[in-house]
Amino acid sequence: PQATTMASFFKSLSDDMEKVAQVLEDGYQILSGAATQMGEASSNNHAADSATAGVDVDELLHGDEDIKLEDFEEYGSPLMGMADSVMSDIMSYQVGPQTPMEQIQAFKAAITWNEPFIQCLIAFQAVVIISAIILTKKGGIYTRMGFMIILAIIVRLAERLNIMGNSRWNEFATQNYFDRGGIFIGIMLCTPLLCVCFGMLFAMFR
Repeated sequence: PQATTMASFFKSLSDDMEKVAQVLEDGYQILSGAATQMGEASSNNHAADSATAGVDVDELLHGDEDIKLEDFEEYGSPLMGMADSVMSDIMSYQVGPQTPMEQIQAFKAAITWNEPFIQCLIAFQAVVIISAIILTKKGGIYTRMGFMIILAIIVRLAERLNIMGNSRWNEFATQNYFDRGGIFIGIMLCTPLLCVCFGMLFAMFR
């Protein structure tokens, strides 16, 4: 029976790890896709502005000898078209994070680290890590197994916790961290807990 329980627990833990890895991969693809779309939109805007600035001004300068101020106001100044073109070029280099390090920095910048919710979540992870270290050194095998099962249950409930947080985030946070893909809860909750579980398993069978 003990071997069956261990096998079932390992399978559940493996499934949870695959789920978290899929969430992280989906999040990276979403961020990369958004950056690509922003770059394409910036290129399209640049082409449209260049065409407008090149045609309309030429018609104003050579089409009629009596050019009025109202005509310039109607068609727009060529300098404005040049300014828009320059701004489009600048923005094309700022479409969003591209490398994994930039993705990490963007994730860190999106979180308000000094708000109570984030600090409580970090404190919870610290308590879990300290408890895992103490149990690994002084706890029995059943105590450690029970602790890992509790962590696995929390990971299994992460999807429901994400749904609840999405509907009630304004009661305890300054912004909605709970996106549909579960990127935040996958990184901030599930990944540390799974790392603790695997660390305890490694220490158990060492």
